Amino acid sequence: MKEKLLRKLRRVAGICAVTAFAVLAVLSALFWAHLNDFRAETRHSYELSFEQTAAAVDALSGTLEKCRYATGELCHSLASEAYAEACAAKSALSTLPFSTVEMDQTKSFLGTVGDFMHELCSRSGEFSDDERADIRTLSDTAAAYGALVQEMRGSLGCGEMEMDCREKPLHNVFDADGARLLSDGFLDAEQSFPAAGELKSYARAEAALPTQYVDPAPGRAAAAKLLGVSEEVLRDEYSYADGSAAYSRGSVFVRADASGVISLSDSRLVGESSVSHKRAAEKARDFLSAAGYPDMKETQRRQSGSVLYFSFTPSVDGVPCPDCRAEVGVALDNCSVCFYRAPEDLPEGELSWPLDAVSAQAALPSSITPLSSRKVVCQGLPCYEFACVDGERHVKITVDAAYGRERAVEVGRGA
Repeated sequence: MKEKLLRKLRRVAGICAVTAFAVLAVLSALFWAHLNDFRAETRHSYELSFEQTAAAVDALSGTLEKCRYATGELCHSLASEAYAEACAAKSALSTLPFSTVEMDQTKSFLGTVGDFMHELCSRSGEFSDDERADIRTLSDTAAAYGALVQEMRGSLGCGEMEMDCREKPLHNVFDADGARLLSDGFLDAEQSFPAAGELKSYARAEAALPTQYVDPAPGRAAAAKLLGVSEEVLRDEYSYADGSAAYSRGSVFVRADASGVISLSDSRLVGESSVSHKRAAEKARDFLSAAGYPDMKETQRRQSGSVLYFSFTPSVDGVPCPDCRAEVGVALDNCSVCFYRAPEDLPEGELSWPLDAVSAQAALPSSITPLSSRKVVCQGLPCYEFACVDGERHVKITVDAAYGRERAVEVGRGA
C-alpha cells in the first residue's frame, strides 16, 4: 500500500515537472519572440532616424551649393531654405542613440551653418563678397562631410555596418558580433571631419562691433528650474551665437538663455500608452505655466506614436498671436514632457492699429467675399485676419494694420 502511494506520488511529481517545463518553454519562446520584435522595431526606428539624418545632410549640402550662384531675391529664399535644413539635420541627429562624443563637431558645424544662414535670411539683398566666400567654405565642408555620411549609409544598407547603441539600457537590444558599428563610423567621421576655414563675414562683424559678454548663469538657472534639478547636475553641451546654450540631464536636452527655456527634447524611447489625454493636457498646461506662459490657448493636438503634441497660442493684450505658437509633447507612458518649443517673436511694447478693419479690407481681392474679421498679431505686427469664401474654398487672409498689405494667406475647402 505504501509502495503504491509512493509510485502514485512519483507519477504526479513527474507530470507536474513535465508540465512546468512545458509552460516555462512556452513562456520562454513567447518572451524571446517579444524580445526579437522589440529589437527589430528599435533597430528599424534608429535606422529610419539615420536615413533622415543622411537625407537632411545631403539636402543641406545641395542647398549650400545652390547658394554659391544665387542672385537677387533668390539669395534670401535659398538662405531661408538652408537655415531650415540645418535645423532639420540637427533635429534628426538628436534622435540617434549616440552621445556627444560621436557628434560634437557635427553638431557644432550644423549650429554654425544655422546661425550664419539665419543671419543672411533675416535681411534682404544680395550676398556680399565675404558672405559668398563663407558660403563656399560651408558648402565645401558640408559636401565633404555629406560624402562620409553617404558612405556610412551605403555600408549600413548592404550589411557591412550594423546599427548599435552606446546607451547602457539598450546594450542588449543590438547584437552585432564582429560587424563594424555605426557609432564607430561616426567616431571615424569625427576624427576626419573636414576642417572649415574661418568665416570672413563673421570676423568682419565681430571686429566692427565691441565684444559683448553674455552671462550664461540666467539660462542655466532657468533650465535647472524647469527640470526641477540643481544647476550642478546639468551637463554643458554647446553654445549658440545668440548667447543661448544647450544643457543635458540624462536623455533630456534643454536650450535656454537669459529670457528662459527656448526648447527641450528627450531622446528616450517612449513605451506603450497608459496615460489619458486629459491628464496629458493638464501636464502640458502646468509645464507652460512653469516655463512662464500661464495664459495660453490650446489650438491643436496630434498624436505620434505614444507622444501627444499640443499647440498653444499666446495673446498680447487679449489679441491672439497665431504664428507665435508654443508646442509641448507629452509622453503617454509616464506623463513626462519629452518635447517643448517656446513661442518665438512675441511682440514687445504697445500695439496699435492705425487702419480700421474697413480700410484694411480694401487689400482683399474682389473675387472673394469677406465674412468676418478679427485683430491678430502676425509676424510681430498688428494685423487684421479676414475669414472669406470663394466658392467652395474657405480663405483666411491676414492684412497688416499699418500699410494695408497682405501678410499671409491660408486656403481650405468646404465640406
